[in-house]
Amino acid sequence: MAKYSEKLAAKIITLIEDNNYTISEVCKILSISRKSFYEWKNFKPEFARQLDEAMDRRDEKLMMGARKALQRKIEGYTLTEKKTTYIPDKDDPSQLIVKNVVVKEKEYAPDTRSIKLILKRYDEKMDKKGETKEQPKQLTFVANNEKTAESLRIFRDRLQNGT
Repeated sequence: MAKYSEKLAAKIITLIEDNNYTISEVCKILSISRKSFYEWKNFKPEFARQLDEAMDRRDEKLMMGARKALQRKIEGYTLTEKKTTYIPDKDDPSQLIVKNVVVKEKEYAPDTRSIKLILKRYDEKMDKKGETKEQPKQLTFVANNEKTAESLRIFRDRLQNGT
């Protein structure tokens, strides 16, 4: 059984906050029993406070990431992939030189399911508050290529038809 120490408590806090480990994973990594962990949490108020704060900070970081990911899904994005091929140098085979570079760009259109989810949640929130809904303002999307333009036309048609 591991003995409580400030150094061990700091390791636990770091694993939970920075690495998103569960309590079970932390106990396994540090070779402590879950029983010991919960005894420390229950009988060491400073440790319990630090643990709660670490979990709050971890959850806030995760929420920020989730919001950014959702925003990308709603707005659409372009992904650039670069592939470089190397070959040995003729004069010095231990050195590599660039043979070619291929750059691909793939555009991801806004995700209609994500947009509908956000709009539905907003409508439900307004209904709970008893506020009247404003008429939606017309949105303008600019497509960078024909495929995205077609996706947006399909999205517009689905919204108008309620599907």
